[in-house]
Amino acid sequence: MIAPTLQQATTAVQQLPTLPSTSRQVLEYLNDDTTDLHKIVRAIECDQGLVVRILCMANSPFFGLTNKIQNIKEALVVLGFANLRMVVISAMLTAQKFPNLANDIRVQAIFRHSLAVAICASVIARNNKLDANLLFLAGILHDIGTLALMSSYPDFYAEVEKCRHTDDLLLYEAERSIFGFDHSMIGAALCRHWNLPEAIAQALEGHHLSENQALPTSEVPRNELLAGVIHIADAIAHGLNLEKAPHSIVPPVSDAMWYRLIGRQDQFMDDLAEVESLYGELLVLIDC
Repeated sequence: MIAPTLQQATTAVQQLPTLPSTSRQVLEYLNDDTTDLHKIVRAIECDQGLVVRILCMANSPFFGLTNKIQNIKEALVVLGFANLRMVVISAMLTAQKFPNLANDIRVQAIFRHSLAVAICASVIARNNKLDANLLFLAGILHDIGTLALMSSYPDFYAEVEKCRHTDDLLLYEAERSIFGFDHSMIGAALCRHWNLPEAIAQALEGHHLSENQALPTSEVPRNELLAGVIHIADAIAHGLNLEKAPHSIVPPVSDAMWYRLIGRQDQFMDDLAEVESLYGELLVLIDC
């Protein structure tokens, strides 16, 4: 077998179903501070599956309400836009029908790792006065290219898995060995195909930085800084291994980017405790 080129793979994954229109519309509304609440409610009500997930979350024990929430407007008041964005993103991914992956147990592991990366990324973003919501979304999507390759090229991806375990490689190293490129490039192409913000595509595209890449500690271009957040968040999430993956390996990190984004060790330890706490809370809500 001859592996596809990057151009061939990019073309192939663009044949995958696009994002649900309702989810895309709601995310656009949530990113616009001038959007009227009634517009968001009307958009959500067009997707019954999304309605069920939002009501489920609003009525979860996490919020401790005594009266049952029965409509979307009440749910939005309870959840707030940050939690709503999280529900929409998770629904967006679970609703995405990647051919060949409907019953693949790897999908849940990838999503749970991505949730951990998203939380880490949002905490790092907050500490560095970056857009936490955008980086949460980038974290959730950072391995979407893996799902696309698994779905579009199952035979080649089986070789990736074999190479990964036989040669004790990181996933992206095994992908490069078999394909000549890795999931970060495919994920970026998919985000552009889905018309998501270019900043998200750039964050995905650059998140597997070389540990030897010498980035300056100040005046970092925005696209490199956003990619750096996902790069560091991915490593931290692998280290925490909150999804309990049996073969989780911590990837090497850029020292310069680490010092640029993480800062003091005592604050970092507090951040890890926050990430673990948030992960437990959000996983229960998303899986409701």
